[in-house]
Amino acid sequence: MIRRIWALFRKELRSLFATPIAYLVLTASVSVTAVLFFDHLVRFNRLLFVFHSEGIGAGGFDTGTTPRQLNLLEEVFIPLSQDVSLMLLLVVPLITMRVFAEEKSQGTDELLLTTPLRSWEISAAKFLTAWIFIALLLAVSALYPAVAIQQAHLGLPHLLALYVGQLGFGIAVASIGLACSALSRSQIVAAVVAYAFSFIVYDFHWLETLVSQPFAHVLQEVALQSHLQNFARGLVELRHWVY
Repeated sequence: MIRRIWALFRKELRSLFATPIAYLVLTASVSVTAVLFFDHLVRFNRLLFVFHSEGIGAGGFDTGTTPRQLNLLEEVFIPLSQDVSLMLLLVVPLITMRVFAEEKSQGTDELLLTTPLRSWEISAAKFLTAWIFIALLLAVSALYPAVAIQQAHLGLPHLLALYVGQLGFGIAVASIGLACSALSRSQIVAAVVAYAFSFIVYDFHWLETLVSQPFAHVLQEVALQSHLQNFARGLVELRHWVY
């Protein structure tokens, strides 16, 4: 069983990296994450410089002091978490749209079903391929933030917690994309439906004023973002990652 899944997994991985889209997604993800992280860090340093400069005493702050709300958590980690999650929402459906839909459009799904592989083994291999790619994408995109934080002796464990949460979030979005791909013969349709559904379940905050308070609480528990917030704050909780 393991050998069959492993063989199909290797085939799927080769097929994924045989197209330029995987390399483009990886390159774009690394570049975008590095630019966004650098932008947040530079902005944070500028704010620190302003509040520690001479002559800054107005607005309720003494010269040389830093307001409590001005910290790495609020200015760097939480904005970076939001940026990375939105990046995953944009790029993951591009990877998952072809996994099942391409097999159906080319008629190769029937060939797979006539092999000794069971249906769940085929699904497991394809899901594993997508999840490994998500892990690789996040690992590569974390290189610049990790190096910068390590050199500055800042919160490397905090960054690790953030990316643990993003890994779970990426797997969730990939699972949605794979389900949409399995229900369609068109890669474009699979990607569009995956985008729509992922953005809908990302956050239900906009519905809070339209529904009752108990129902709004249920929606927030279902929303992906509510389970992602604690990781950005450096708190790794198993129940949120399992969700």
